[in-house]
Amino acid sequence: MHRWFPRREAGIPAERASSTAAGSAWGAKRAVALLATAISLTASAATLAPGSASAATTVFNPVADAYVYSPQPTKNFGSAVTVRANADPAKTTYGYLRFDVQGLSDPITGAVLRLFTQSSLSGSGLSLRSVPDNTWNEQTITYANAPPFGPPLTDSGSATSGQWISIDATPLVQGNGTLSMALTTTVTGNRSVSSREVVAQAPQLVVQTASPSDRLIAAAGDIACDPSASDFNAGLGTATTCRQQYTSNLLLNPNLSAILPLGDNQYEKGTLQAYLASYGPSWGRVKALTRPAVGNHEYSTSGASGYFDYFDGVGSSTGPAGDRGKGYYSYDIGSWHLISLNSNCSNSTVRGCDSGSPQEQWLRADLAAHPGSCVLAYWHHPRFSSGTSVTATSAFWQDLYAAGADGVADPATGIREFIVGTGGRSHGGAGHVKANSGMRNTTAFGVVELTLRPDGYDWRFVPEQGATFTDVGSDTCD
Repeated sequence: MHRWFPRREAGIPAERASSTAAGSAWGAKRAVALLATAISLTASAATLAPGSASAATTVFNPVADAYVYSPQPTKNFGSAVTVRANADPAKTTYGYLRFDVQGLSDPITGAVLRLFTQSSLSGSGLSLRSVPDNTWNEQTITYANAPPFGPPLTDSGSATSGQWISIDATPLVQGNGTLSMALTTTVTGNRSVSSREVVAQAPQLVVQTASPSDRLIAAAGDIACDPSASDFNAGLGTATTCRQQYTSNLLLNPNLSAILPLGDNQYEKGTLQAYLASYGPSWGRVKALTRPAVGNHEYSTSGASGYFDYFDGVGSSTGPAGDRGKGYYSYDIGSWHLISLNSNCSNSTVRGCDSGSPQEQWLRADLAAHPGSCVLAYWHHPRFSSGTSVTATSAFWQDLYAAGADGVADPATGIREFIVGTGGRSHGGAGHVKANSGMRNTTAFGVVELTLRPDGYDWRFVPEQGATFTDVGSDTCD
């Protein structure tokens, strides 16, 4: 879990919620929550103002956009209120955008093109392509003189009309300078998004950067298939299950300071043998950076012994997963304080999660000992979800609220929650969409990357190679 008010759900297994999450909030904005189960990622990038900079996030609007149309090869559409793409051979249409990226001084960690849809997008949606020639003019570009573009780099995926979508633009943004790109589609029929002429819905290029004091972490839960499962396929999985090897490839990033597995890290029973055969060859490649949370499948083995034996060492009483028998602990990364909690509240060895339980008392004391820190708390079962909400962790949530309390109920500065059950095993479905759910996805496998800054954080969902879903945003920690 992350302790942010907003909820984002990806894969339900992934959901993100905005800072107006359900329940009363007491100014606990310094907290963020990360959760796993099949739903993850909450908090909307739509909170970014066009042309604004938020510490490590800068938003650029296009300086030019247009579309070109084959039936009218010499007609200009630079003043149109939409940018379009169409693969119909009789009505071929391409969209063009140009941005002037300036003022960046720190290394770029990611970039996303945000577009507001004016039509539904089916199949792969819109494809993003590089345009090397920046000399085209918005008021003179036509199908006859449009500059060529490169192969498709990333796709938007499907979407309904009237919503913001995000396309990963990281491969295109290398630094300051002029940048042109094209939008195409493989589907017949117009695929339209708002142009810069519609100011409130103008395209946005969201660029994230990192300073030397920032720390990058990655997280996801519901990770590794049982090696005896029919879909395991020698660790290679199928197109829709057992994707742990592919999500683990995203973790081979030398800039990462920590990896946070969010529980149900090893199916079905979390035995040591299964960990060694499935989790080990995939996510275990970055075991040295790993600070895990424990899930319910780990407790299918008595006392979650396989989990503790794998992460702490066979028979060891403590280690990177905390004390054996507790499964909760805390540590610092940069200026942030991170707390891994055990949400298996009904297990006899956990001894409950309610107010006054050993773990809840420890949490209150730990928060009191770190009054000036930004806090990220994470555990397995989501407190709020468009899938299954778990109320047993309510006392944790209230303690996190209270830790940043200023005495005034303020839902706008509460806890943002990310539910990221996208680690590889499989996906669940979304039920009734809860209030304040900022983003949901039920098909993507991947991880959420969080850049922890002294005064805030950035988030970015990174899908496995070949997938297109992404989500990006920033917020302060005060």
